[in-house]
Amino acid sequence: MKNLDISDLVVLVTGAGGQIGQALIEKLLFNDAKVVAVDNDQDKLNQLEINFKNKLQNIIIDKIDVHKENEVKLIFKKGNEKFGNINALVNNAGVAVFNSWKERSEHDFNFVVDVNLKGPFLFMREFLLNLNKINKKGVIVNVASHYGIISPNPTIYDDNDRRSSEVYGATKAGLIQMSKYFSINGLLEGIDVRVNSIAPGGIINEKNPQSKSFIEKYSKLNPMSRMAKVNEVVDPIIFLLSPMSSYINGHTLVVDGGMTSW
Repeated sequence: MKNLDISDLVVLVTGAGGQIGQALIEKLLFNDAKVVAVDNDQDKLNQLEINFKNKLQNIIIDKIDVHKENEVKLIFKKGNEKFGNINALVNNAGVAVFNSWKERSEHDFNFVVDVNLKGPFLFMREFLLNLNKINKKGVIVNVASHYGIISPNPTIYDDNDRRSSEVYGATKAGLIQMSKYFSINGLLEGIDVRVNSIAPGGIINEKNPQSKSFIEKYSKLNPMSRMAKVNEVVDPIIFLLSPMSSYINGHTLVVDGGMTSW
């Protein structure tokens, strides 16, 4: 379909080495988009180079900390120099902590806020400023979470499970709000940009699986009785990047099998 053509996109993807990031980059490259892939885990970036060795002319792979302003500015410079101009951004990088809120350290709290909220802000600000200079259309998709809309049900976690935290959900709620803010204020500045967020539910992780108990309990709480497959989250991101969503702006697309609809 013509409106699904994303071959004119130069997409900067943060959190490139993660489960969503790798699957998203694979689909972007398959559809002839150019990609600037960033992560702070060198081993994961090395794996990206192996996975996409036949597409290296269409991808930049770089190690950065997403919450450091000078590194954010530099990656935009590198991307623009190689591919012309970055005209799409997917803020996918995210971190979490899994211990009890009663044990939350100030360091851990600040780290989650830095990566999940400050980082996307720095990237959106730099993206919009660059887009304004070249006077072209652009699109942003922010990867939030359904835990930015609802609170995790504590009954699905056993003692050894990776419990979702208060600060994780708070940052994802903030990211949804920030998406709405820039969907309006970018346009008010005369920048031709659409900004949306996606709020995935739990994704089954085949390489680092959740506990059997967690999967079973989560699935019982979900109307579709299962967790998501990664491409069921990636495909909606592609949709929001594509011309098929040309009149969708300031929207949060919830992809959770109906879990927030109970």
